[in-house]
Amino acid sequence: MKTTTITKTFFTAACLLGSVTSSLAQFTQTGKVVSQDRESRAEYGTSVDIKENYAIVGASRETIAAGAAYIYEQNRDGEWQNLQKLTAFDAQDMAEFGGASKFGEDYLVVASGRGDVDGIIRAGALYVYNLNSSNGTWDFDVKLHAADYSGDAKLGMNPTSLDVDGSTILGGAPGENGWTGAAYVFEKESGNWVEKQKLVSPNTQTNETFGIGVSISGDVVAIGANETDNRKGSVYIFQKDASGTWEYFQQVMASDAAADAFFGSSVSLHEDQLVVGAYGANGEAGAAYIFEKDSSGDWQEMQKLTGATASESAQFGWSAEIKEKHLVVSAPHAYGFDSGELYFYKKDANGVWQEEEIIQGEDTVGEDFYGWSVALYGDQIITGAPWEDHDATGDNEVDRAGSAYIFRDELLLGNEPGNDQLENRIGVYPVPAVDEITIQSKESSISNIVLINQLGMMVKEQKVSEKKESTLTISDISEGVYFLNIIDTEGKITTKKIVKSK
Repeated sequence: MKTTTITKTFFTAACLLGSVTSSLAQFTQTGKVVSQDRESRAEYGTSVDIKENYAIVGASRETIAAGAAYIYEQNRDGEWQNLQKLTAFDAQDMAEFGGASKFGEDYLVVASGRGDVDGIIRAGALYVYNLNSSNGTWDFDVKLHAADYSGDAKLGMNPTSLDVDGSTILGGAPGENGWTGAAYVFEKESGNWVEKQKLVSPNTQTNETFGIGVSISGDVVAIGANETDNRKGSVYIFQKDASGTWEYFQQVMASDAAADAFFGSSVSLHEDQLVVGAYGANGEAGAAYIFEKDSSGDWQEMQKLTGATASESAQFGWSAEIKEKHLVVSAPHAYGFDSGELYFYKKDANGVWQEEEIIQGEDTVGEDFYGWSVALYGDQIITGAPWEDHDATGDNEVDRAGSAYIFRDELLLGNEPGNDQLENRIGVYPVPAVDEITIQSKESSISNIVLINQLGMMVKEQKVSEKKESTLTISDISEGVYFLNIIDTEGKITTKKIVKSK
């Protein structure tokens, strides 16, 4: 377990070949980004997401809380550059556009959780933007709201109240019907987004806040209701049947459920795995619970996580995201004196989640709310610190202007157990090579290629525009053995050894 700093880290060739333990892997900070229009109490970093070479950061309190969202693109040198600023075409004071944001396949969604709809206050709405492949910008497509929108429903209220998967958008409206709550499923049909279904708790309770946390993975949806039963909290799981209807399947709660735990504040699904945050557990030290689907299809609690150094009021479990064998859980220490933390876990060969690393920004302090929102994609993590005061260089203090931090572990996926199933899907030739190497993928498109020498230092990096074949020039490097990390559009990495000759 280590605390990440900005210092450059070197890896041995043995690490590339997987002959040392995964604990040697380390996330390093690759960028701190701030708004191009910094202003006091904008709370930039309220929401974050990352996918491939794009990142998005919401500033929900900017411009009298009308809000904004900023899109970044990583250039060939690994630098994150501001690409575009998004604001609602019908911007309203106090609407909090940017309070939640998510990337889809070729679209993104930004929530305005306190926006008015046709004069109905704080009903909430979702704004969808499509990626313009010709110029790389994001173009507004449509504004979505619930068909039965109502005052104070707050669709997409929190960073945890929005998720996407394929051509489906899931938005939580925890304030609907007197904080009973609801969630809405939107799907794309014939190029148009339509509301398909409203989901509600099967055990309707006033002030349950059903929809405060939402997640979707394939044909499974998980909806958090963090105030169920005196704020013990619960999560409701729905499954999509053959007719396309989402049917309630199961309610899960913590095995040690306690009042004021707020279990269900954050939820994240990946296939047959579910993580649920309970930031109020244990005197707000917080906890996160891992559930897995058993052979009969039921969800069973497998493990309870608490940060090794999480203290009272750390709020571990405030935000969490699980992807395959990796998990990140935040502990923002909201309103506390300690700096927030991200806890990174990996699932070992026995199916047990092991804490690998504590990740912190190099300049964060108490009450920055570092970890308020978090996202994980491939070997990258992004987190928001909406109360952080300083610019990208750590200077020019502006009260609660906010910031976001991006981290990367270049070797995270290349030496993963079980990742060798990708070996036969990726071809590299010729070997040895003199001037250039051709990389071919039989299945997923390639998004990025990283060349690393035997000391573990990155020699060059090449972005690929989602093609199945790419060529890397190596005429300008010295002879010797190198390793290629080939990253596909799903964030998976295959490592190949190459030889550069004369």
